[in-house]
Amino acid sequence: MKKIFVSLFIIFIAFITTGSGYVGTLPDIEAEFSYLRKEISEKSSAPYSIEELDKQNEKELKPIPREDNNYVDIIIKKDKTTKYFNDVNSVIIILEKLRACLNNNKDIQKFNAIVSNLIDNVEYIRIEYKDKPESAYLSYTRLIALSQEARETANFRTQGLVYEKYIPYTSENNKYTKENLQNKLDSLLVNVNETLFILKNLD
Repeated sequence: MKKIFVSLFIIFIAFITTGSGYVGTLPDIEAEFSYLRKEISEKSSAPYSIEELDKQNEKELKPIPREDNNYVDIIIKKDKTTKYFNDVNSVIIILEKLRACLNNNKDIQKFNAIVSNLIDNVEYIRIEYKDKPESAYLSYTRLIALSQEARETANFRTQGLVYEKYIPYTSENNKYTKENLQNKLDSLLVNVNETLFILKNLD
């Protein structure tokens, strides 16, 4: 009988409390944690506004000189100069052969063949880069001048062989003397060495 009474009491209590929730007041969470929000906000906020950062950058960063054509063409577009360097390297090989020929006093056929190869390569460079920034390079102008000098020296040497049969060596009208030819060859060698130095030190 006692067990039945206890069971009925539990059922009665359950029936009364069914559907009801917590009765009372909840703590004010907003107020309790507001100090944390303030600390996080202060830490995450930027020290400068966008406008202030722009002004700071203007003072510290050096502006790119985009009005400078050399800067744009050489620095920004420097990958385009790789072809020029490759073309110049081809001429370096020819000039090394020409220098060896001049130092070893090779025969005229060998000399003329190397000079002809030089003239062809330099003419290609002249046409390819005449309207481009590379045309202002010292290497470019020196190659044009050297090619012209090599052509004149080769012509002088060839004509000297033709006319030496008809013009006496002692004649005042004979400009194709061995001394004059050697002076031209020596001058060409000096300029070949100087040009090689310039070409090998391209940046």
